Amino acid sequence: MEFTYTTRIATTPEQLWAGLTEPEFTRRYWFGVAMQSDWRVGSPVKWQNMAEEEFQDLGQVVLAADPPRLLSYSWHLLQPAHAQLFGWTDEEFAEYAKEPRTKVTFEIEPESDGTVRLTVTHDGFEPGSVMYRAISGQLEGSGGWPGLMNNLKALLETGTVLATVPSAAHTARGDE
Repeated sequence: MEFTYTTRIATTPEQLWAGLTEPEFTRRYWFGVAMQSDWRVGSPVKWQNMAEEEFQDLGQVVLAADPPRLLSYSWHLLQPAHAQLFGWTDEEFAEYAKEPRTKVTFEIEPESDGTVRLTVTHDGFEPGSVMYRAISGQLEGSGGWPGLMNNLKALLETGTVLATVPSAAHTARGDE
């Protein structure tokens, strides 16, 4: 199974690359999440949920990098924070955590009108995958890649994000 999302952004390929790779930038549109790497093939992609936390190695690895055109890395597995966010029981989380690691790829292409086309392809899912439902925005409480990329687009084009939390369900529990 594969999920693909494409958007056009009024920016440069270099600014979009920075938006995908610089921790202080990702933190602004990714609901506080920052990622850290040297973005060379084989390097770890470390994840930080909040600024006061240490960066964690969740097993993500850079698979391809051709700045500012192409970035691909393996995606993390489901984490205990997901169980809390989505209200899963311990049994549900244990089952969902068995899903295989997936891969996300960002293709950045300048357009003739001065915009940049960003295509996000996330693949490697098994049928019925909960991670697929989360990244596609089908899982209650998740905006998935569409929500994140809309936030990135707004930040690059206007300097502000559309949302500071993933969804209304997130806010209802008091998470900010």
